Amino acid sequence: MKHSLSHPPALRTIAWLTLLAAGWLTISGCGSVAFFTQKPVAPSELAPYALELEVRGEPAHDADGYEVTLAFDLRADGEFAYNAIVQEIVQETVYTRADRSEIRERLTLVEAFQIARVGVDERGKVCYRLLPFQRDRHYERGYLSLGPLIQRADVCRVVRYYPAFVRDADWTNLGFAHLPRNHDGSMVTNIPRNFNERHQRGYIIDGVVEAADRGRGRFYSMRYRWQREQPGQKPVADFVFRRDQRPPDETAWVAQTINSSNRSAGAGE
Repeated sequence: MKHSLSHPPALRTIAWLTLLAAGWLTISGCGSVAFFTQKPVAPSELAPYALELEVRGEPAHDADGYEVTLAFDLRADGEFAYNAIVQEIVQETVYTRADRSEIRERLTLVEAFQIARVGVDERGKVCYRLLPFQRDRHYERGYLSLGPLIQRADVCRVVRYYPAFVRDADWTNLGFAHLPRNHDGSMVTNIPRNFNERHQRGYIIDGVVEAADRGRGRFYSMRYRWQREQPGQKPVADFVFRRDQRPPDETAWVAQTINSSNRSAGAGE
């Protein structure tokens, strides 16, 4: 099965040039760019900020998979010291055979998107976005190729996101990277070779999260359910995307993994 290929346009994706350029350039009232050196300060030293998740287009799904495209908007009361949005992705997929036995596939990924200062809005907030033409694309395809003995597939993906300062990552030209672990080491990257496959062929998992505001992290989630209702009939599927919410029925392993924490995040440790 062709599994999860998600996120950066370094994958086999189509750059939505018109849509994304408009999203990056048409911030209401944003003005000139000023020079400021970003650095790994403690979260308590950050300028007050608000980080919002943006959904680009409508989430889509069919019997072969699903797709959601996202972006981020960060607005701060002054210059913002961190240079990236870090995401911690936890996913468990449960395949149920005809005899009701199960196969479980699990993965964890720490990834980062660089953010750029794009101006000041009419309220005086300093605006930051992903680099031009970058976006966060989540998708899976290939469920129609599942063998006849698989009767059901249940995907639970939960994502925590927050601003951070990342150094020495193997960035793409558009500012995306896979990281070995988060700041406190409570989440490490463990993905199969066919997840973000093209990115893995061209870039290494590298970099350090030197500071992060993980304590203020927010969540979004995806639930994709696929099943064969009758032998010989086309499978059916259902998909739910929850913005700023975790699924009420998330699996025990996903809940335990996404909740993990070794110690409080900070800087200069």
